Amino acid sequence: MITPTERIAGWLDVAAAPIWNGASAKICIHPVCLHNCTCHAISLDGRWVCAGDGRLTIFKSHESAEHFLALAHIDHYERGESAELANDCGVSTQCVTFRPKSGLRPCRDNCAERH
Repeated sequence: MITPTERIAGWLDVAAAPIWNGASAKICIHPVCLHNCTCHAISLDGRWVCAGDGRLTIFKSHESAEHFLALAHIDHYERGESAELANDCGVSTQCVTFRPKSGLRPCRDNCAERH
């Protein structure tokens, strides 16, 4: 279950992980259940990756999460355990998707925005 916490990682933490932590950084892509959608979230050393405003970053697909990591030059990650984001958990989200001609873009499916 994803719950509000002070232990988050920002996008900059992910981009700097190979420099700061080298091979010791544990990066995982987790399937996340949102209503009828299966989206994905990334964790860095057990901390959920969030946008600069603190919203949990949700990726529409595994490919979108992989593309985000590739932009940060991260090619080694693990498949994380499934996580659930309950309707009343108090976590704000930002959902993004990958489109081949335009890169990472805001997701239009609004699965995560129902929380």
